[in-house]
Formats: sequence, C-alpha cells, structure tokens
Amino acid sequence: MRPLAAFILLSLAAFCLPAQPQGPPTSIVVKEQSRIEFHSSSTFGKTVGVFHSWDADLKMPTENFADASLTLEIDAASVETGSGLKDKEAKGKNFFNVKEYPKIRFVSKTISPDADPSKLHMDAELTLRGVTKPVSIAIILHPRENGLQQIEGNFSFDRREFGMIHNVLFDKIANTVLVQFQLAVRNASPVVNPATSP
Repeated sequence: MRPLAAFILLSLAAFCLPAQPQGPPTSIVVKEQSRIEFHSSSTFGKTVGVFHSWDADLKMPTENFADASLTLEIDAASVETGSGLKDKEAKGKNFFNVKEYPKIRFVSKTISPDADPSKLHMDAELTLRGVTKPVSIAIILHPRENGLQQIEGNFSFDRREFGMIHNVLFDKIANTVLVQFQLAVRNASPVVNPATSP
C-alpha cells in the first residue's frame, strides 16, 4: 500500500473511533484546611469536640453540586475537647463508645438548591453507635479562593436516638447535639450551585 493511501486510511479509522469517555472531575478535600466538630451544652457550659482523623469522599460527576455525593468516615477515638476528663467521657460507653463503635459514618442521599444561590439542602444518613438515622443538613458554598472552595455544613441530632441517654445529676446535658463541618475542596471543575448554573 502506498504511503499516502495508508495515511488516509489511518486518519479515517481514527476519526471513526468512538470518543473515549472522560472520568468525573476529581475532588480533593484538603484536610489541613478542613474541620469536623460537634457542639454540646449542659447546665454548666458548652463542649466543643474536634475530630482529627477522618476520610472524606466527595464525587462531582458534573459541575452541578446537586449531582455530587459526599461520604465522611470519622475515627470516633480521634475526638478532642481540650479537657482530658471530657475526652475520656466522650469516648466512653455513655457517649461515642469508641471501643465498640470506632467509626462514625455520614453519607449524603440527595442535594437540592435553596432560594439563596449560595445555599443548598442535603439529606443524608448518619451512622453512630451502630444506629443509622436520617439527618437534614444546611450547606453553604463560599466563594473560591486560592483554588479552593469552602463547603460548610451543619445539622443537629438527638443523642437519645443513638443510645446516648446518660445524664449527670447536677449537670444536665442537652439532648440536641450540633455537628459542623468545613471542607476545603480542590476540584478539576468548580463546585457550582445548581440554582446558578445555566
């Protein structure tokens, strides 16, 4: 076969080949600039616990955040409150019971836009002490800075629903616990609120 004819045939073959599908945009959670914590109150004050060991999986198959999925897996024993006594209590059987239930798991189910273009609503499931319950999360998308987007979420749960029924005689512990997370995300494509996308 002549070189010119071979070149034409190869060019036609390459043109007819189906386009190779591209993978979803990668989303990397930068842990050094992220934070997961809980807030609890009692008669004599408030407690803030920070989890230092966790993994986050944020998938962004499209540029619309409504199509995203988020999974957080937290090492319960990594919690610190700033008080050794409170740390021991938080990790013990009355609360997180980290020996029997070392992992706390959070899995998103659906994400929907809010009237405010910087806010979204996420329905998810929280697994704590072997119990799984639905939770509703308010999400705020902050403007991108230095290639990172801050995603802030918060939700509350009733600790009694997860078997944490312990109380102290003279220091009544509130049943409602607030969870807050701030994730710094680096994406191949920007995180976009579906309410603002074309």
